[in-house]
Amino acid sequence: MEQPLRAMRWWPVTLAAVVVVLGGGAMAMWLLGVWSPIPTAVSTPERLRLDRIRTGLTVAAGLAAGVTLLMTMRRQAWSEQAQQFTQLDAVEQRITALYVAATEQLGSDKAAVRLAGLYALERLGQDNSKLRQVVVEVWCAYLRMPYTPPTEVLRRNVKGSPQYAAPDAEAPKLEDDQQRREELQVRLTAQRLIAKHLRMSDKPDDSEQATYWRDTASERMSVDLVGANLVDFTLASCHAHQLNAESAQFHGVADLTSAQFHGDVNLRLAHFHSKAELREVQFHRYADFSAAHFHGHTDLSEAHFYYGTNARAAKFCGDASLHGVQFYGYAYLFGVQFHGNVNLCSTQFHDDANLGGAEFQGKFTHIDGSAFYKNADLRMAIFGRNAGLSSTKFYGEVNLRDAAFHGYADLRGTQFYEDADLRAQFLRGVDMSGARATSTVHLPSGWTLADGASTKCELHQVVRTEAKAGGGSTPAFAPAHTSTDQSGREELT
Repeated sequence: MEQPLRAMRWWPVTLAAVVVVLGGGAMAMWLLGVWSPIPTAVSTPERLRLDRIRTGLTVAAGLAAGVTLLMTMRRQAWSEQAQQFTQLDAVEQRITALYVAATEQLGSDKAAVRLAGLYALERLGQDNSKLRQVVVEVWCAYLRMPYTPPTEVLRRNVKGSPQYAAPDAEAPKLEDDQQRREELQVRLTAQRLIAKHLRMSDKPDDSEQATYWRDTASERMSVDLVGANLVDFTLASCHAHQLNAESAQFHGVADLTSAQFHGDVNLRLAHFHSKAELREVQFHRYADFSAAHFHGHTDLSEAHFYYGTNARAAKFCGDASLHGVQFYGYAYLFGVQFHGNVNLCSTQFHDDANLGGAEFQGKFTHIDGSAFYKNADLRMAIFGRNAGLSSTKFYGEVNLRDAAFHGYADLRGTQFYEDADLRAQFLRGVDMSGARATSTVHLPSGWTLADGASTKCELHQVVRTEAKAGGGSTPAFAPAHTSTDQSGREELT
């Protein structure tokens, strides 16, 4: 923006006038020959003298005219800039008036008026980049207002959810449910508008680039949905800065597929009452899922966590797929609970991973083919049923001390490159055939290392030296003909 003109002080103007007068007089005297070292001849024609006088006066007049022109140009610039400021002020006043009117519409008791307010705010944000974050914040504030979804939405939640409405549950009054449906349309519109202006695919077309919002500093939008009640919320293929959805309630399908978050993400204490789609989502900064509840199926396959991850005491009540997830930062999964089947196949932990006290209560737990590149802490973890860790690679220290495997444990082909404590409780059988470890490994009863294990850093095969078919606290191998274990092994392989 241009800098405003300032009023000139008196002394520069006076100085300029004195310079013009003195400069013009000096020029005239020089032209008249007053300062000439050679005396002017008496016979000099009068016409020459008059020409000199005329020339000197012309020079002085020209200097005065230049100063006058300078002052005139400055007054014109001052006038134009004042007019420009007046126009900008009028535009700002109009924008403010439109913004106030649109936000007042959101407080109307009529759904159509509230919808008009949402679209009026969208137009303001599209035309004024400096208002875009404010508009998004207003939409988010509207979604944070208390709200109870209509009955048909609550019936779509999974049965184990505290927000599930049974078909025979008492329905609200018809008028109340109708108001909820109307309000739902307004909220779905607000959610769509947020997603519309944050969506950017890998190969965005011109329409996506035109509607993708950044502010005047080219910063991405931040989304604040703390405690919001959201229905079929989606940020699929969206690029945002921060997402704060602490204690938010997600009804219906929550879709964050291929979304990218370049700032911190806070989903602490959030409840996903139905399916949660988080495939290929990318978290470039800290991601907090602590104490979050996923009541339905959760798909986190191929997700990337580039920074620290906190999922302490998170609860997955349905099946959970973490296939191919990449944890590049510290993964703190202490006390996480998986009550359904969990798939951790090909998951890679590039930094320390803490799964201490984790509970795997589903029928199947697949960690096959995963890689832990640094320390892996699984102390006191509970595997309620069958657990498959075959071909998993542990490049750092591993601690399974006091972990409890209540079902069949498959550790075939697993490799331990550093210190490993595998003295867990294998209550229904463990198979470590083909597993390899260093001489510093602590193995459960009945297993040892081949070749004497003389070199500390060299990997040696884990072999079974003692068969305890009669049972015990840590049997070397589960009975081959027991129906439960046999079917479990077939399912795991």
